[in-house]
Amino acid sequence: MQEFGYNPDPRGNEIFLAENTEKRKLSRAAIAVTVPCFVFFLVTEFFRDIALFIGARLGYNEEKTLTFLSDPVNLQTVQIALSLTLLIVPFAICVKIYGFNISSGAALNRPQKGTRVPFYLFGVGFCAFANVAVAAAGRIFERFGLKDSSVGETKIDGIWGLLISLLATAIVPAIVEEFAFRGIVQGILLPFGEGLSVIGSAAVFGILHGNFEQIPFAFLVGLVLGFVRTKSGSLAICTAIHATNNAVAVLALYSGVLPTAIANVIYSVYILLALTLAILGVALVKKKDSFSLSAYEGVLPAKKRYVGFFFSFPFLAFFLVFLFRAVSKLF
Repeated sequence: MQEFGYNPDPRGNEIFLAENTEKRKLSRAAIAVTVPCFVFFLVTEFFRDIALFIGARLGYNEEKTLTFLSDPVNLQTVQIALSLTLLIVPFAICVKIYGFNISSGAALNRPQKGTRVPFYLFGVGFCAFANVAVAAAGRIFERFGLKDSSVGETKIDGIWGLLISLLATAIVPAIVEEFAFRGIVQGILLPFGEGLSVIGSAAVFGILHGNFEQIPFAFLVGLVLGFVRTKSGSLAICTAIHATNNAVAVLALYSGVLPTAIANVIYSVYILLALTLAILGVALVKKKDSFSLSAYEGVLPAKKRYVGFFFSFPFLAFFLVFLFRAVSKLF
């Protein structure tokens, strides 16, 4: 029907409805991604009060509870328990409410053929250089008096201390963080494009660290791990890279007993080795499109997708809360 020169295009209405549908789905995805982060924030921010409350119910007074938590072994054990709980349960619950399939999102299948060695070497090498770059930036901030007092390293003497530290800092975090961020978060965002899923999950991963010394490094590492998860179709390689990177940090902490000259030589060799591994990893990649992301097949334009997620109320609230937390730790 044509009236007063107006010729309605039904395809325009279909596109409009399809875009609105995707916007609503993207809004729900932002909620599913950020709500577990707020749970993480509340528990870690009020951890002392929660610990005192639980201790009182178990018959311990405040002094005994704080004494228990001051022991490095106990603190590492609590850290393991918190990691297992806060990075699995809230994310799994939100995924269930959102209606997302955890098994497919977590990418529990084996890595695609030909991706294991190249992407592991590339990931380990890149993480090493990202660590160096962020450490250099941190020293620049320190010159301006901006030092995050919340960042500390807990060292337990002896071989058992080293093993506990590796478990608490390298192994457990690598498993649960990859499950939560490269599995759940990236899996939720994947229907909106591989690019948004990688950048979005890296942003959430970085911001959740809650301090300016770790946010840049975590974001850069998140980009690499998200990319590896996308190209390999599995969390296995990401977990291996993550565990290796954290294990190197733990070993560096325990290498403090070495003379400075020897430690500097080892550090230089490590950087050279990381560069070699990164180059070797790229060289071993056989497919030409291995370093490109697939095109988005939906109807929502890229700008609307990125704006719809990063400027959604849930993400902005998450960003501002953790930004305030990071700034408060500088003073």
